[in-house]
Amino acid sequence: MPTGIDVGSVMTLAPLVVAFTESAGDACADPTPVKANIAMAQSGEVPFSALKSPPFEGSLQVAVIQFGPSSTALDGVDSAVLAQVAEIQRDNGGIVRIVAHAAQDRDNFDVSRRRALAIAHKLRRLGVPTGQIVAEAASDEEPIYRTSTARGLAANRRVDVFIDF
Repeated sequence: MPTGIDVGSVMTLAPLVVAFTESAGDACADPTPVKANIAMAQSGEVPFSALKSPPFEGSLQVAVIQFGPSSTALDGVDSAVLAQVAEIQRDNGGIVRIVAHAAQDRDNFDVSRRRALAIAHKLRRLGVPTGQIVAEAASDEEPIYRTSTARGLAANRRVDVFIDF
């Protein structure tokens, strides 16, 4: 298997809706989904080794790193995930965008800023060029769950990692 992104392990092999077209007869009609099989890259129709980047453009979420309350510490699993993010970026280019969150912790903005910097520094040490990393601190402004339950708060203590192609 050639090196690069294993599209089959990242996405399902079933046809996926990837774009919409307008109906020819009525411009106000609902758009018609256009199907594409992402697995074509491994089927032989498109040589996988010839692909420079994934078979789409835009933003792709590649990781979510969870944190404890007010924590910025990365463990071994987090480091392994970030190593894979760095490999994807090296093989395919793109800008790694880090969006750090907090969940009603003290000093939410500072906590999310430190989380973003922890991820950015780790990716830099893993070989991602500084010019290819953008870090944002979202504080508690973009929660996944609007709740005060322990599970909801834990889910909101995260860093979302995207690659913008």
